[in-house]
Amino acid sequence: MEVKRSFYTTVNHPFEIDRVEEVACNLCERDRYRVTGIELDFEIRTCLNCGLVYVSPQPCADELPVFYAGMYADREVETVNARSLGHVERHLRSIVSRRRPEGGRLLDIGCGYGRFLGSLVDLPWSLTGTEISETAIAHVGETVPSATIHHGLIEDVEFEDGSFDAITLIAVLEHVKDPKATIARIAQWLAPGGLLLIQVPYIAPFIRVKRVLPFLPIHFEAPRHLYDFSPRTLPRYLKEAGFDDNRADIARPYSSVGPLGELLIWGVKAPGLALNALTGGRYIYPFASAIAVHGIKTR
Repeated sequence: MEVKRSFYTTVNHPFEIDRVEEVACNLCERDRYRVTGIELDFEIRTCLNCGLVYVSPQPCADELPVFYAGMYADREVETVNARSLGHVERHLRSIVSRRRPEGGRLLDIGCGYGRFLGSLVDLPWSLTGTEISETAIAHVGETVPSATIHHGLIEDVEFEDGSFDAITLIAVLEHVKDPKATIARIAQWLAPGGLLLIQVPYIAPFIRVKRVLPFLPIHFEAPRHLYDFSPRTLPRYLKEAGFDDNRADIARPYSSVGPLGELLIWGVKAPGLALNALTGGRYIYPFASAIAVHGIKTR
């Protein structure tokens, strides 16, 4: 099988899964849901208690390393770099600079080919990353030699408590089996007053619209994406993990292949950015397509 590709996705992801498991809501642990959509026989469920959107059944945890091997086999540096014109990195850099202007020690989990780490080299940060692709790690070593990169999934790496002043996860949390445990674990790696910044897709509203307009070229991308977080559910994760002053932004878009894709992306994104600006950052409309949520560790 192959993960269904949205029009803005540049990576083919063939996969084989031997074992899957049913899961309940990761946020509130309830098992009352409605089915929002179905992709490749995986149900996209919406929790009736807290609103978290998640896939069930999901690949078992020991299936994930092999599952992602198929994705990285098709991933080329040039293709990945072409997806970003700097919009994403500039936006996330501005959040980090605004909330931690003094700099310090930063960890980028799932750093990929190091574009975000590279955007920070002129700021007062000591840079560390984690990544599962050895190809990507080698590229970061060439392009961001000041960064220290650790090989492995989040579950494979260990850091002392309080090791970092900022931790970022960019397009990572939607892939993990247990977001609640993941956030709790990485919170321990942050020093008091440290910044946690998480960027994730926000696709569920489009999946609901697809029930009426099935021709929309947008997919959940199950089972690569296991969760879809909203401006309501992701800040709740941070609050429960001991973060305060939690804020949500509309994430800036990656580029697409061709002018039509660019027009579609900015046509959807621009009204949301305008409404967000007019409301002083308080309103994020349902078709924002991606969000960046950030908070400060207080306990």
